[in-house]
Amino acid sequence: MEKMPESIYASDISRSERAILAEVLINYDFQVKLISKVRSAYKLCTDKGVFCLKRVSHGYGKAKKSYYIMKHLKENSWNNIAEIYYAKEGKAIIRHKGSAFYITYWIEGREVSLSTIEEIIRYTELLADFHNNAKGFEASERIKIKLHTKKWPMAFAKCRNELEKYAVCIDKLKIKAEFDYAYREAIDYFLNEAEYAMEILSRSKYKETCEHYISEGYICHDSYYYQNILIDKNNKLYVVDLESCQFDMPMSDLGKLIRRILSKKKFKWDFDLCRKMIESYCRLRPMSREEYEILLAMLVFPHKFWKLGKKRYVKKKKWSEDKYKKKLKRLLRERQYKKEFIYCYIKFYTLVIDFDTDINNP
Repeated sequence: MEKMPESIYASDISRSERAILAEVLINYDFQVKLISKVRSAYKLCTDKGVFCLKRVSHGYGKAKKSYYIMKHLKENSWNNIAEIYYAKEGKAIIRHKGSAFYITYWIEGREVSLSTIEEIIRYTELLADFHNNAKGFEASERIKIKLHTKKWPMAFAKCRNELEKYAVCIDKLKIKAEFDYAYREAIDYFLNEAEYAMEILSRSKYKETCEHYISEGYICHDSYYYQNILIDKNNKLYVVDLESCQFDMPMSDLGKLIRRILSKKKFKWDFDLCRKMIESYCRLRPMSREEYEILLAMLVFPHKFWKLGKKRYVKKKKWSEDKYKKKLKRLLRERQYKKEFIYCYIKFYTLVIDFDTDINNP
């Protein structure tokens, strides 16, 4: 094997990475001039253009799933994803020492901004377009893809029960920090919020809606974050990183997107922005009345509060006390805004759901 010159590697690429890259890139018919690292991918400048090399650690199945979903989208003439560049022998994926590698043409652009309403609306429309075109994907026996469509009640219950465990964990601490006292005091409020979300879901036509989406073969991205949406110099949007895709209801992606944006300090659970996002989504993929209820359940569930507790008491993430306290204070301040949001959502969409007054007094 011809050794690649050290001068082509950026300084932040380790020696072990360089050895792996050299062995992987020998499978391709281009000459590499420069390799740099961008987030979790490698940017390859070659004599045949600029490419993106993606490494999926311990994930040949994930890489294969990603490839076949990309192929499905291309067959539906959906061009908001990168083009695969095949290896010399026509392979889409190269396996090497437990990892999987694939190459696409490089998309020269930037990540979308979640600070401007215009881009947020376009970002939401792209999600609807993705759902429409990913629909009908048929996974062969060679591809493993999760079916999460019926698992919402189980996932909600699991997180709700974990909140109770965090309370027990805090009560057993011999030495408690200021964060521990504040988090423990807030648990009952957020437990009630979790139970309210579970009640909304149980009273909706969730099961019937699940059956519909299973029969239609809807794919969700499941990592529809701003890092995975690029916008090029021609203002065209692209979706990247499909390794997390799974079968689910489209409300899963949409709910996570709305929740992520509305919880930002700038928007403070602004119902008007939520309405605009839903309208932009529905222009391309209309929602049924049942979906509005299911979506509300996801938005009500105290995901961020549960996640903060998990970081502290399960993963034991080594953040400073100030960082933990700052994140908790923000969640506590948001309660009033979120309460008003839930009320506006129910009234605007004329849902037959009682507004829970128990979460009316944080």
